[in-house]
Amino acid sequence: MHRNRIKTKLLFLFLLALTFLSGISLNISGLKSDIKIKMESYPELERDWDNVALLYYNYYHNSTEIDEEIDRFHDLVPELIDMEVIGQSYLGKNITALKITNEQRTNQKAKALVVAQHHAREPIAAEAALRFIIYLLNNYQVDDDITEFIDNQEIYVIPTLNPDGLDRRVDQDDHWLRKNLRPWDDDGDGFFDEDTWEDVNLDGKISSFDVYEKIDSQLQYSYTYYEGIDNDGDGKINEDPIGHTDLNRNYDMFWRDGVGWEPETTSQIYPGNTAFSEPETKAFRNFALKHRFGMAFSLHSGINATYFADNPVGGWAEPYLYNSMLQDFAEILPPSFNLDLFYKSGSPSPVAATAALAGGWENWMYHERGTIAPITFEIYRNASSISPAAETIVEDNSTHRILEWTEIYGYFSPELDYIEALWVDVRPGFYYLLDNTPSLQIEIQITAGGTQAGNRIGLNFGCINWSPRISTLETINVLTSNGFIIASASAIPAASNKELSVDFLLSSDLADSGLELKIGNEFTGYTHFTILPSGTNLGLIIGLSVAGLVVVASGISIPLLLKRRR
Repeated sequence: MHRNRIKTKLLFLFLLALTFLSGISLNISGLKSDIKIKMESYPELERDWDNVALLYYNYYHNSTEIDEEIDRFHDLVPELIDMEVIGQSYLGKNITALKITNEQRTNQKAKALVVAQHHAREPIAAEAALRFIIYLLNNYQVDDDITEFIDNQEIYVIPTLNPDGLDRRVDQDDHWLRKNLRPWDDDGDGFFDEDTWEDVNLDGKISSFDVYEKIDSQLQYSYTYYEGIDNDGDGKINEDPIGHTDLNRNYDMFWRDGVGWEPETTSQIYPGNTAFSEPETKAFRNFALKHRFGMAFSLHSGINATYFADNPVGGWAEPYLYNSMLQDFAEILPPSFNLDLFYKSGSPSPVAATAALAGGWENWMYHERGTIAPITFEIYRNASSISPAAETIVEDNSTHRILEWTEIYGYFSPELDYIEALWVDVRPGFYYLLDNTPSLQIEIQITAGGTQAGNRIGLNFGCINWSPRISTLETINVLTSNGFIIASASAIPAASNKELSVDFLLSSDLADSGLELKIGNEFTGYTHFTILPSGTNLGLIIGLSVAGLVVVASGISIPLLLKRRR
């Protein structure tokens, strides 16, 4: 499953000889040019760090411990990690994004994203994010593919978007809380969060009770309440619980205009008072507005599933692409992640129509940010905890049935000893994320070249999109250093190539410093190059594209036989 990298001495010697032959200009098959192309090149990054390990192993981290881990990652491997505090939670805790890339390669690159733990009760999502970071750092210059991804992509990881909720889950063992910790007076008595769930019978668990009505001999779900006492003496329990907004219902796409939300502030899927009402989602919005991600993961737990973006009326926004990706996941993940357990938001058929998810992350990323495959990746569920045997009938009369459920404690996150094994199971999905982020290999051929004002410059570009599933999404442009577009080609489909020709007249003499151009788009990143007079000493004319080697010489292009994995 690895890309073959060209490392043979024979090829190197051939290229070196070609460089000397092209010292001024080449005249091959009657083609003569007065210009050369210099690709932007960067020094190799030498790895000088040992493998990184977690400070807190087999352990659910709270937000302070996550900060310790990522600060340490940065201190140990500053060559690959930049950290940015993108905002604060309601209680003022930092929300941090890590950028993992070869910092010595300064061109704009393709970008991939992992954001974890929108929901308080899903700490396994944060654990997977931390292990993904370690996987990248430890495999740099060890695994060829991971090295190439880090060299040629910016990989962003947000280990927790809900640090307040994470701390309550980890430090106070609150397994029910899904939302953020904005205080709210749900029952309108002037007090905040004073009547939440409690372990009344002191069995170490807080039960939920599902109430069903009996209508025409059929059970119809009515509502759920939790174990607790009447703290404020108003004759009710749990009417002012801790937590306010489901962050994954707070995005401004189909907000309160789809399915999967409830209007009561006590509900675990309450979408907030307005879209982006919460500091946590505002922080993510402001961060995401600065970037273009072709593919991204939001990590959750509660089912073994992939949730894709919806059309406004429901069903998949990209039915054929998502169905292909679903099949891919079924192949690379363990049997527990089979097609029967993968949630299909709609159907592979484009005619399927159910209501869209209201206020969800993946819909905002798709419709507002152009991310073609924003995937909510659900990495864990304890299926045994939702079996019929896990519920106990506590009341059954002529009008109602009430079922007690105590298995929330193992439902969203596994036992500590299983965290590492789970990471190994889901790790292929993270490789898949990086592999499918759109990226380009570029070859350039000079067809005409003069150095005086009014002379014609002619270039042919061979563009290969390496992503197996995702197109380049937008047109491929050739731009000047000030952003002026001099040529464009339509988006390149996945695993395909396209030619792009450039033909223009020099408006002034070509100076020794040359004319700087770049090719690509906001999703694939850009390959930079400079057109120079052929008499300029370039040294070895080898550059690195957004993905893969590029070799350019005056008058010819040299196709490199790079084999793609698959």
